[in-house]
Amino acid sequence: MISPEIPLLTPGMSVKQGLATMQMSGLSSLPIVDEGSYVGVVHEKELLRDDVAGKIGRENWRTPSVREESHLFDVVNQLAQYSDDILPVVTTDRHYVGAISIHSALVAVAHLCQTSSSGAIIELEIPREDYSATELTRLVEDNDCRVMNLMIRPDEKTGIWKACLRIDREDATPVLRSLERFDYRVVSCYQLHGVMDERIEQRIKELMYYLEM
Repeated sequence: MISPEIPLLTPGMSVKQGLATMQMSGLSSLPIVDEGSYVGVVHEKELLRDDVAGKIGRENWRTPSVREESHLFDVVNQLAQYSDDILPVVTTDRHYVGAISIHSALVAVAHLCQTSSSGAIIELEIPREDYSATELTRLVEDNDCRVMNLMIRPDEKTGIWKACLRIDREDATPVLRSLERFDYRVVSCYQLHGVMDERIEQRIKELMYYLEM
């Protein structure tokens, strides 16, 4: 997931240089690296508050990061917590390895959700006490389909669990009928034709923001 094209800033760089580098890269935040060691991330809006002729101030640095061995969910969680569009990757001794862009993370999530292959996505709302992954799988497989992916987002306030069910068949009608027969509330259903359309991409972006680790 590391994006090799992401440029670096250095502690001695001027605010003017930092803003110019961001503009050229098309990114709103960049990592700050001092002789190979990761020291932080700075956002464009923070630099715009500083004196353009001055140096990049340490008070603007933040230190979000993940390790090389971190899971994709760790990456998503960190990106969701901060307003940066990149996330540095470091070693245990804080040596800078590279950075992951939001776009790269989104592509990785799309691969994880298998949105590039044909099938359908069914969104459900299920009371917490009624949720059963085993039963959902059985209802899908009883209709000669397979569960390719199942993601759950609990809403602790309402007690409703929002499920995103990915199956391997574009025509989800038989599965939808079975779900409704067993009183499942189907919120929406999307067909996938081997490409990630705008609706699915938006759903994945929402997942990245709300995903609870």
